[in-house]
Amino acid sequence: MSPGRQTDANDEGVPIEVSLDAAEERPAVESNTRIDLLVETEAYPTARLDDGRYVAWWFDTDAPAPAAQATTEWVAAPTRFLAAGTLHELWENPAAFDTLAARG
Repeated sequence: MSPGRQTDANDEGVPIEVSLDAAEERPAVESNTRIDLLVETEAYPTARLDDGRYVAWWFDTDAPAPAAQATTEWVAAPTRFLAAGTLHELWENPAAFDTLAARG
């Protein structure tokens, strides 16, 4: 993920990056590592990044490939569950999502 629009969502230890910019470079993911995780009632696609972290992205119908131009919101975290859970929390709390978007 490219620098500039990423936000450290937790200043106390666990590095979580949030990207909200459709123009950013898509993260490089390892082949055949996509797993869709269910968080409450929503499914979030996740994949392992080349650097060992995991990324979750959001889409409201059939999820496109990670490199597709349609994917614009990303969360990268040390585990795929943390990435998917963080993305879910942001979508469930629009005020938090808007606060992160306003920082970019």
